Amino acid sequence: MKSITSFFRALHADDSGAAFIEYTALLGVILAVGLALLAAVGGWASSQWKALCVGLKATGC
Repeated sequence: MKSITSFFRALHADDSGAAFIEYTALLGVILAVGLALLAAVGGWASSQWKALCVGLKATGC
């Protein structure tokens, strides 16, 4: 039982994993923002493409 307690105390005192968690969380936020931006730009491009196709059909090309 004493070794388990000392293990958790050593784990609690170790701060090297905190930076890893912070960078992982930051990477997750950047990834989420990037995916949202990609989806927004993709939707805009799709609507522009559809408008162009409708415009071309109206001119009789």
